[in-house]
Amino acid sequence: MQKLKSILLIAMAVAVGIVLVSGKAFAHHGANLYDTTKAVMLKGTITMFVWGNPHNEIFFDVTDEKGNVAHWVASTEPPLVMMERGWTRRSINAGDQVTVYIFAAKNGAPVGNLQRLVFADGRELGTGGRGAAPAAAPPAGR
Repeated sequence: MQKLKSILLIAMAVAVGIVLVSGKAFAHHGANLYDTTKAVMLKGTITMFVWGNPHNEIFFDVTDEKGNVAHWVASTEPPLVMMERGWTRRSINAGDQVTVYIFAAKNGAPVGNLQRLVFADGRELGTGGRGAAPAAAPPAGR
């Protein structure tokens, strides 16, 4: 009887673990988090670029007309996908002045999925096809 209780307890612990892990996976790839109908245009300065899985992350600061700084994070596809699109781990550097087109979070949080990034010299990095920027969505201020 004691052995049966132990097996049941282990099975319940494994089941709870599976539910917790699968919940995070579904939440991470929720389709409703971002407004993908329009890209928001933000001008800012790169503070950090993280080349890693499951997504690359671009950290940048945006200063509004009153001098308030908002710390934003834009995600891209994983490194292997972005390499196919012409990106490298050295494509973006801290201090770069950029215009970021981002599909922002619906809840107003300063996060989103990158559509494209334009450097001060006019060079662009997009998220679609061999480093080219996708068709531009109408920019909207935030």
